[in-house]
Amino acid sequence: MTEGTIRWGILGCGDVARRRVAGAINDDPHSSLLAACRRNAEALERFCGDFGVDRGYTDENDLIGDPDIDAVYIATPVDRHMPQTLACAAAGKHVLCEKPMAMTVAECDRMIAACADAGVTLGLAYYRRFYPVIDRIRDLIAQGRIGTVFSVTAITGTPFSFTPADDGYWRVVLEEGGGGALMDIGSHRLNLFLDLLGPIADVSGYCETVAGDFSADDAALLTVRFESGALGSLQCYFGVPIDPDEFVVVGTKGRLVATPLNSGNLSIETADGVETESHPPAENFNLPLVTDFVAAIGDGRAPHVDGDEGRATNEVMERGYQSGRPGKGSSEPV
Repeated sequence: MTEGTIRWGILGCGDVARRRVAGAINDDPHSSLLAACRRNAEALERFCGDFGVDRGYTDENDLIGDPDIDAVYIATPVDRHMPQTLACAAAGKHVLCEKPMAMTVAECDRMIAACADAGVTLGLAYYRRFYPVIDRIRDLIAQGRIGTVFSVTAITGTPFSFTPADDGYWRVVLEEGGGGALMDIGSHRLNLFLDLLGPIADVSGYCETVAGDFSADDAALLTVRFESGALGSLQCYFGVPIDPDEFVVVGTKGRLVATPLNSGNLSIETADGVETESHPPAENFNLPLVTDFVAAIGDGRAPHVDGDEGRATNEVMERGYQSGRPGKGSSEPV
């Protein structure tokens, strides 16, 4: 292999791999996309052709066992994350795993332990952590620009209207996705909550199936209390025509409004008036994530978003589901 180049394999060639992952790996100067795996041979052939992938596998064990692969990006349904991570670790492969990390906190613990024992790097694909606007919000909070933080609020949704024939239908199948809107899109915002305001002491809420005939939630409302005393509110929905993508932090001296969050627009509202800034994300959201992960391998450090962070996010969701779905314990898919 070329010195300093990480040779990648992708497990799962669905929507996220097509829209961002393959392109990010191809665009990273220290990465090479060597292989991909999908059970559907025809879809696999199209994917490999579209992204210049030399090796296509219909069996995940063949990709994981390929001696030329250094790192694996896991982009499969959530129920596959833990067993695939354990197999990759046993084969000496670094793992960058899609969010949410796993079905349960107990599975997250097994993934962390397996990668630590094997001496391989484990990262999670919470790519919004690399948004410049989040860095700016973090700095403004630390500077005391909006005083003591009272709360953070996020509202997010997606127009996904799932049918069993859709490629991503697993997102609303409890046994495959572990949950619905909260797990799939809410997890991103909870990860930001933890990053910006620290550990969460209490979680309560509702996780409901309102509009669809699904086993998983298509609407979720969570309220949290941080150990600092600050409060948080998260709303997430499947099947809305427009994503509100609201993200607001309120403090004793003002508030920060990043809406839409994905745009990088930021309003700083204080008694002195309103300032507007623009901190757009990378064109490919996943590129900074991949670049950091590759650098972490080379530097022998943890990636910016590691397994412990993935676990912490899962832990909040698990508590939310226990509160919002009475009778659903941690031993069941979350």
